[in-house]
Order: sequence, then C-alpha cells, then structure tokens
Amino acid sequence: MNPNDNDNDKVTPQRRSYSPATLFAILIMAAQVLISIGTYPFLPDTVASHFDAAGHVNGTSPKWVIAVLFPAISIGIYVLVRVLVAAGPRLGYQTARRANQEVVNIILVGVLLLELIVQLTIVGLALGMQIDITFVISLAISVLFMFIGNFMGRLRRNFWAGIRTPWTLASDVVWERTHRLGGWLFVIGGFLGVIMSFIPPLRPWGLIGIIVLIVVVLFVYSYVVYSRLTVDGREPLSSPFEGGDRA
Repeated sequence: MNPNDNDNDKVTPQRRSYSPATLFAILIMAAQVLISIGTYPFLPDTVASHFDAAGHVNGTSPKWVIAVLFPAISIGIYVLVRVLVAAGPRLGYQTARRANQEVVNIILVGVLLLELIVQLTIVGLALGMQIDITFVISLAISVLFMFIGNFMGRLRRNFWAGIRTPWTLASDVVWERTHRLGGWLFVIGGFLGVIMSFIPPLRPWGLIGIIVLIVVVLFVYSYVVYSRLTVDGREPLSSPFEGGDRA
C-alpha cells in the first residue's frame, strides 16, 4: 500500500499563504467596490445597462443597481468557484489538486478583469464618454480566451474546471489530450476574435460562432479519443477517486 502524498500535511500542518493570483483577485474586487463608491454621486439616476448586438441601448437600471451589481457579481463568482473547487470530489493526488487550484486562481483573475472592464465601460458611458461597447466587450472576451488557452493544458482531471465531457471525466488520457487541443483552439479562437473585433459586421456573432465551433470540436474530439482507446484494447477508465483502486 503506497503512502498517500498528503501524509506530511497530516503529521505537520503546513502554514497556508495566499498566492499572488488570489491577492490580485482580491485587489480587483476591492477596486470594483471603490469604483462604485467613487462614481456613484456622479452617475445619472438611470443608467444604460443592456445593449443589443449593435451596441444600442435597449435597457436601463437605477444607478444603485449598477453600483452594486458588478462588485456583487465578481464577489459571487469568486466565492462560488472557490467553494465548488474545495467541496468537489477529490480526483488524483494532492499535488494535482494544488496545481488545479493555482490554474483556477489564475483563470479567476482573468474573469474578474473582464468584469472590471465591463464595469468601467458601463460607468464610462453613463458619465458621457464615447465608447464603442461592442468593440470593448468583443476584444476583452477574445483576449480572455487567449489567456485561458495558455493555462488550459495545465489543468488536471476534476469535476468543476476545464472541458468536462463524459469521456474526459472518465480518463486521464482523454482529459489531457482534449485540454491540450483545447488550449490551442482557445488561443487561435481568441486571436481570430481580436481581429474580428476591429470589423464591426463580424462582432459579436463571429465570436459566438467561434465559441460554438470550439465547443463542438472538443466534445467530438473527446469522444473520438475515448473510442480509440477502447478499440485499441486499452483501459479507458481511470480511477476517479483518490485511492479508489487501493485496498
């Protein structure tokens, strides 16, 4: 029986410290709160809050909703993701879980930065600035895709983060190959999205088309890889729980 790799933690508890990504995420959320507080007195009573695909306003909200909404969304996303990752079933060893936590923290920073950009854009428009919101959002999402793609290959099999299909969750091999391809597709898709951001007729529908295509390709690819493992006579299933195949 092989010793579990977290035995050392059981004998000598390690002092926990916040990673740079976690600290950066907290700073972003704090900045959002400060932006809401600092700009609230200068906002009109009603603020544009919803836009159509062409960037035209088709919905408004009271300014207090805008002031509360964006920080609340970011804090909610951060807390929810951290809770789900911490409470989810354990897959693999502690080293893999730590690596996943680091990647999730980094991706969270990217998502929170997107929320910050959206907040600044909405507030800027409310204060009378001339901003092309479809350009800003399309460009920001495209850059986020490239950012996520650079870290996707570092994710290890888990229940909450990554490309979770029935076949990636069943096999470490399928998971790793699918995420390796997914990383490239996210980077390429984000790069194409950046280009299309400068071509008004192609945004945002061009970006949506890229996202749909990536989802379909990765879903089919994970099934194909899994099927090939089965045909080749290789065991396609990996033990999902830590120590699940041990006495």
